[in-house]
Amino acid sequence: MRENEARFLNVKPVDVPVLAVTGGKGGTGKTTVAVNLAAALSMKGLSVLLVDADVDCPNVAVLLGIELKNGEEIRFFKPEIDEEKCVRCGKCAEVCLEHALVHAKDAVPAFFEELCSGCGACRLVCPVDAIKEGYKVLGKIFSSKTGSLEVVTGELRLTEARSPLVVKATKDYAYKMAMHGGYDLIIVDTAPGIHSSVVRALQGADFALAVTEPSHLGAHDLERILQLGKEIRISLAVVLNRADIPSGIKSRIYGLCDSYGVEIVSEIPFDEELLKAYVNRVPVVQYNLKCPSAQALSTLADYVSRRLG
Repeated sequence: MRENEARFLNVKPVDVPVLAVTGGKGGTGKTTVAVNLAAALSMKGLSVLLVDADVDCPNVAVLLGIELKNGEEIRFFKPEIDEEKCVRCGKCAEVCLEHALVHAKDAVPAFFEELCSGCGACRLVCPVDAIKEGYKVLGKIFSSKTGSLEVVTGELRLTEARSPLVVKATKDYAYKMAMHGGYDLIIVDTAPGIHSSVVRALQGADFALAVTEPSHLGAHDLERILQLGKEIRISLAVVLNRADIPSGIKSRIYGLCDSYGVEIVSEIPFDEELLKAYVNRVPVVQYNLKCPSAQALSTLADYVSRRLG
């Protein structure tokens, strides 16, 4: 990726530190880390806005025992062609970078909704104003609060394919809240993987934590995330969850991080108290602060506060 492209990815519209919590492999505890960091920092007196940008399967509300209600629709422009006005010139199809509009000679352009990005360029170039402004609903955004912790959740509509657009809309909503909310920190929980929705969620982050586990799959997918971090030029550190499981490849994780010049900043042990907290839908740092996993997460919260403070 060229330097100017990477610089664009790291632009944010608010003067509030942004931490992204990510991870290549699903099930490593990424959302658990994000939720407990937000809770721990809130307990330490910081005003934290937690953003669930895993829009395909958002789980932050589940872990916090929040019921999502009265979501705001995420609407994007969709062209509606007036066939009586259309002069079949094809200019709309010419400017459609997504090829959502296809023009055949002397025919009204065909529209492929699943490809449309909602940019509206087609409507702007139409010489006879034959394209009306319709819209499609891509998903919903929910704003909720539990205790002193505020949460923004993005949710993709079922069967919809444009999850990066929903991620962007969710983050834009959170940024608008941050412009007026006096937050000390924004924490963004990304989807697992390295696809475009993850890149969109990482956009604007000052720092990212990649959560992994000492397993062969964990090591493989961690390397993909480290490669992505290098490609988009984002500062990364690693959190090793379930660090004490007898896998035999912990040293491989450390060697991998060394090869990329990335630090492992926390080891979170396997802890039955964390499982109990999960069942009770409460962050473990609130459920039992004295247990080993909560202590590790609280220490990690101190690190984040120093790093981004």
